[in-house]
Amino acid sequence: MVAVVAVMILGVATLVVVAYANTPIPTATQTDATRQESVIYYGNGSTPIARVGMHREDVPLDKVPKHVQDAVLAAEDRGFWHEPGVSPTGVARALFKTATGGDVTGGSTITQQLARNYYQGLSQERTISRKLKEILISVRLGNDKQKKEILNLYLNTVSFGRQAYGIQAASRAYFHKTVNQINEAEAALLAAMIQRPSYFVTTGSDSNPAKKALIERWNYVLDGMVKEKWLDPTKRAGLTFPKTQTNWSDVRDTTQTAGYLKDRVVKELRTLGIDEQKLETGGLRITTTFDKGLQDYTAKVVRAVRKERNLQKDIHFGLTTIDPKTGGVVAAYGGPGYNKQQFDDSFDAKVQPGSSFKPIVLATALKEGTSLRTTLDGSYRRVINGTPFTNDSRGENGVYDLKQMTAMSINTAYVDLGQKIGLSKVVEMAKAMGIPENTPSLDSTYTSLPLGVIDASPVTMASVYSTFAAEGKHRSPHVIKEITDQHGNPVTNDKGKKLKKRPWEKTTEVFPEGVARDATSAMRAVVTSGTGKKANLGVRPVAGKTGTTDANKSAWFVGYTPEYATSVAMWRQDRKGVRQSLLGVGGYDQIYGGDVPAELFRRFMMKALEGKDISQFGPPANVGSIAPWATPKTDPKPTNTPTPDADPTCKPNEVEDPDAPGGCKKKTPDPTDSPTSPSPNEKPCNQMHLPVGCNPDLPPSGDLGWWCPSHPNHPKCREDPPPRGPNRNGE
Repeated sequence: MVAVVAVMILGVATLVVVAYANTPIPTATQTDATRQESVIYYGNGSTPIARVGMHREDVPLDKVPKHVQDAVLAAEDRGFWHEPGVSPTGVARALFKTATGGDVTGGSTITQQLARNYYQGLSQERTISRKLKEILISVRLGNDKQKKEILNLYLNTVSFGRQAYGIQAASRAYFHKTVNQINEAEAALLAAMIQRPSYFVTTGSDSNPAKKALIERWNYVLDGMVKEKWLDPTKRAGLTFPKTQTNWSDVRDTTQTAGYLKDRVVKELRTLGIDEQKLETGGLRITTTFDKGLQDYTAKVVRAVRKERNLQKDIHFGLTTIDPKTGGVVAAYGGPGYNKQQFDDSFDAKVQPGSSFKPIVLATALKEGTSLRTTLDGSYRRVINGTPFTNDSRGENGVYDLKQMTAMSINTAYVDLGQKIGLSKVVEMAKAMGIPENTPSLDSTYTSLPLGVIDASPVTMASVYSTFAAEGKHRSPHVIKEITDQHGNPVTNDKGKKLKKRPWEKTTEVFPEGVARDATSAMRAVVTSGTGKKANLGVRPVAGKTGTTDANKSAWFVGYTPEYATSVAMWRQDRKGVRQSLLGVGGYDQIYGGDVPAELFRRFMMKALEGKDISQFGPPANVGSIAPWATPKTDPKPTNTPTPDADPTCKPNEVEDPDAPGGCKKKTPDPTDSPTSPSPNEKPCNQMHLPVGCNPDLPPSGDLGWWCPSHPNHPKCREDPPPRGPNRNGE
């Protein structure tokens, strides 16, 4: 009988030797074994925003502490370092045991586990053929690869639960630490998880069978480390079962990070031809354009303004800041928190920009050669192309040049300007500056287009204004600064195209530098003396434009410095998403773009520019010429003041007038030069046209903002437009 068994063993051994010779180590690996999580970082390239997919991150063996290696070996293969690979006769004995009813699986060494879980072609079925192939490949591995190489592969591919594959991902998942930071107790817990990763639980009551079993396994690991003399018994006695994190991620979640920022990246990846499966398994390293400090500050400043102005939850804000030198989105407010609102108020909201669209019309006119000195009829009410239009105030009633009508946001003059230069050219300019081509109402047949009747997102309007800040160069807005694989190499998209590390590098010149500088000059007047004074940044130069829509359903301020372009939108909507008027909210009769949006812009930009050197805009270029269709101003005829050595042609109480008999006419007294108090009918009127009998043509003392539009040729009104009156919030 013994001889028969010996012959059988010898025969099986011979077959094993033959099978061994014909079973090489597979070259292909299992998909799950090589999957890599992708990491999305802030602009600094080191602070993670999110980790996506099956969490796996390779780490070299020399970066894994010895006590972590020892814990895994104590759990899974204590003889790993000194036991050789399985010999052919040993394999024969294992197979004989299987053939006579023994355990098919048996005890698996680390080398066998690696063979089964790493290489392609081995199923998880409990069959003799699969077991034989596993053992043969294990033998090959033991003979062909160094022990350190085998352990390194194992530590980087074994499952620890929580979708964490590899010791580095597991350390992050359970302790929010890198593997070099965990202690012996924590290392033993991770090693214990390998046995039953889908069953064990690390939190909750110790009486839970799944946790109780894990604690027993944890003690087994530590006792094994002591037995193998890898852990001092005294230190072992002082170790307690470690506390783990509830959630796997080591990324600190805020109201603006895990949801909003990740979604923006995912959407942009799609446009580059990278789907979510590639993101979840491809080990991408994505560096975004977001500045963490400013991104966090968006939520802080919005909360502060909301509280100070008593604005309820139905008030929405969109706030986006773009670096005009790159087109990268530096910060964007998404909403009150992704767990409360998945809709992104800066990227997904579509809100009418109102008069903040007007600079697009201005840029078109300047590019077409129309000077800022060109004047248009800004009468309070005009019928243009068969449609009636009015300004925001009856006091806005006169002839204005392009700079004045921008500063004061004169509707009728801007609608007329659109007709004069051609709305088809305005549409093309809008597209070139970043308004999407398929935007509803971006139509040259809409006479009201200059008043911002389209729908646009805050990120779109920030992109438009970044063109001015970049002096005529447009760079598409984006949130991905760099994208590579885990080794720093370019990645390939779904069409097989290798992407550049920095995929967004295209720059388009939309209009010349001189056009940008003149437009900036006009928009600086908006902040210094027009409707957007609350956006003033003190000694820092800033330009921008307010916007308030019909029925006061939205209010905007979009502005820029040489460093950043920032848009702020504010609107109101009910729970069903229906837009409501802003009239009466926060105690305001009406909210203009020059109110809350301008104030929010100022506060955010002061933070964004804190500590930065003050940069200046380039000087105005004074491009173009006065258009032949300009509306003439009824300026008073110039007076020639005689020099000391010239004989006056008119009497002292006369002024020259070529149309008057003799070329002179009697001088009209200037009430402001009178040393005596005016009589009642010579007193100026206030905005209520009081006192009775006052003279409406006399300039009032103090603020002239309400008076000058109807007296644009008065000497006190012929400089930059004065500020509006105290009862006007500004558009």
